Amino acid sequence: MGGDVTTRKSVVSYCTKCKLGLDHEVLSTVGATITKVKCKACGSMHKYRDPATVKKPRLTRRKAANMPPAVLWQAYMAHARGKELLYNMTGRYRVGDIMVHDKFGKGVVRKLSMNKCLVIFQDKERLMASSN
Repeated sequence: MGGDVTTRKSVVSYCTKCKLGLDHEVLSTVGATITKVKCKACGSMHKYRDPATVKKPRLTRRKAANMPPAVLWQAYMAHARGKELLYNMTGRYRVGDIMVHDKFGKGVVRKLSMNKCLVIFQDKERLMASSN
């Protein structure tokens, strides 16, 4: 394998397992070209893929169920299209809104039900009170 990796230890690459542009460790290079990387989130090793050139796939429920919460949170944050709102138990939210909680940090509203919303935070998914 590889060449000299002393000048670049990590790079953002599209992970083929997580299906996201994440931080990777550089494993091998050919000259100045990165050839092989290892994902710091899931540990998979694969060819380097520039995240800007990869078409982003939709996140399915099946894929989401197998992802660690931090990776899932990162995926939802990247695709969040709603407003950034401070959390309030009497607040009204929509799917895709970014919720800012004083204890849990930023999260994305994934699902709504009567007087509740399911929110993915960086550490785990939580059911939060709301007036929906």
